[in-house]
Amino acid sequence: MDRRRILGAGLALPLVAVGSGQAQDARNIAGPHEVVTLDRMEIVDEVGGRTLPTRAFFPKKPGRYPGIIFSHGFGGSFKTFPNTGELWASHGYVVLHPTHMDSLQFPDPRVDPADAAVMRRFLAARGSLDPASRQAFVEVLNRRYFLTRRLDDVSCLLRLLNSGGGGLSDTVRDRTDTRHLGMSGHSFGGYTTLICAEATLTPPLDHPLPSGFSSFMMMSGQGPGRMGLTEASFEKLRSPFMATTGTLDFGADGETPPWRLKPYDLSPPGSKYAVVVDGFRHMDFDPAVDPPVLSPGADRLRTLQIAFWDATLKSDPKALAFLNTAAKAPSPAEGVRITRR
Repeated sequence: MDRRRILGAGLALPLVAVGSGQAQDARNIAGPHEVVTLDRMEIVDEVGGRTLPTRAFFPKKPGRYPGIIFSHGFGGSFKTFPNTGELWASHGYVVLHPTHMDSLQFPDPRVDPADAAVMRRFLAARGSLDPASRQAFVEVLNRRYFLTRRLDDVSCLLRLLNSGGGGLSDTVRDRTDTRHLGMSGHSFGGYTTLICAEATLTPPLDHPLPSGFSSFMMMSGQGPGRMGLTEASFEKLRSPFMATTGTLDFGADGETPPWRLKPYDLSPPGSKYAVVVDGFRHMDFDPAVDPPVLSPGADRLRTLQIAFWDATLKSDPKALAFLNTAAKAPSPAEGVRITRR
């Protein structure tokens, strides 16, 4: 049997019937806030010398709301994960989606043309490449140049949220409570999130890290053995952290769902959560808010995400109790398993 089928079967979750007292995915999971979308801000990083096309989602009602920076996957842009950004904003968050240097839709002229060609070939084939081309893509991912540029992007946004200017909307700045900030990302954006959470690399990363985040959410992230990560890399992950994967979440170099949860397994206990969604593949983590949903677990995943942000960025005791109770459940709910350390 194919190795992926074996591992996927090993993580497969029994679906639990939803009764009248558990109508989780029958309700509207959108939050109470009307959401404003700034489709594209041209953020100028004077320190890094580049422009970051950035999308923002935030509540229309004036006020101060916790902020979340979302880092897209390798080759993506601010246009990825729009459902996620809008949903989080509807629950009272300012969500920023910067475009990193590795974007293919908004190419940066400083990216090596050979690297860009490898990225385009891989993404166009959706991973169905010969071994040599696949290995070339993995080598591009391993280059720290792209990671450090992403860290600079995050630092730029943090700086402008405090100082203003640089193309950042005054409304976005006024809405954002910089005392309560979260960092999230998918795939290579999950790797970016890990490093912001102080995961260490071997050899050590000689580059300043963004600071000021209260909690972190990694979707389809990375485990040890790749991109400088080792089993000791996660020993400093002490902030609240949620790792998310799916039973079919395989990667470019044969990465498996259990491997993606290693940062959770190997980090110090305390406010750490791992979420596994039955049937989710690598690109399934931005499901539509309105029906038809991707799977029975889509709404449950959204509910757990909002509870995590509410617990860690708003200090909501009910959200924390909900998370911890869910993590103690003897069986998955709606095809989603959550555990806590």
